[in-house]
Amino acid sequence: MRFTVKLGGSILEEARTRRAIIGQVATLIGQGHEIILVHGGGKNLSRRLSQLGIESRFVDGLRVTDTATLGVAVMVLAGEVNKMLVAEMGEQGCRALGICGADACAVRCDRLSDLPGAPQELEFVGKPASIDPGFFELVLGSGLVPVVSSIALGPDFHLYNVNADQMASICAWGTGCRALVYLTDVPGVRGENGTVLKNIGRKGIEDLRAKGILSGGMLPKTTSCLEALESGIESVYIVPGSSLEALNGVVHGNVTEGTHIHGND
Repeated sequence: MRFTVKLGGSILEEARTRRAIIGQVATLIGQGHEIILVHGGGKNLSRRLSQLGIESRFVDGLRVTDTATLGVAVMVLAGEVNKMLVAEMGEQGCRALGICGADACAVRCDRLSDLPGAPQELEFVGKPASIDPGFFELVLGSGLVPVVSSIALGPDFHLYNVNADQMASICAWGTGCRALVYLTDVPGVRGENGTVLKNIGRKGIEDLRAKGILSGGMLPKTTSCLEALESGIESVYIVPGSSLEALNGVVHGNVTEGTHIHGND
């Protein structure tokens, strides 16, 4: 089975949880499954920006990325976080290839502020637009695990900061994955009464968004979920990263934690 896993939130900074997830990935790779690992690193980036005296600003859950912020984003996401994960994969016996979307022009993006209705102040923020499936087939066919950071190449061949949830979505549907799994520091999608929903369809997500129940980072995350479903992904999951059996559950069709998002109403 081929599927994409996105790591985000504070689990990237929690060594024990992170290593447990990587252990799950390594086990499944050893069983013959193919996994694309996509990661964010927003907390790491915010900390580095603060150390450099650069303010972090967000619009609709997306980080405003000026020239200075972009430079730090490339350093942290494509460098510090990416290579940490590659090293830890190697420790588990997995041969991982750490890349960003600009490498081999693997993931191209549009400048988000050029798109209709998008906030103009985002500057160097992109939205993934296309992917080179042949590149990923080459990597996966070589027995390597792609570890993808959320930097992509724009139409002007400039680097752009892209939302990692959106990066995971295009990596999933653009490479023929059967499932997309978001491992996060939240237990799943919460409904109107605050409880975690085990299953929810497209209309349910749209209703929660319209009522303002979903906000902040959950806005681009759920948008990415719906885009993946529209593009042919069979199942999308938002699962707590602390779950020790989440990825096994995806493979065997018995995920017991988090939220399963499906294309039906």
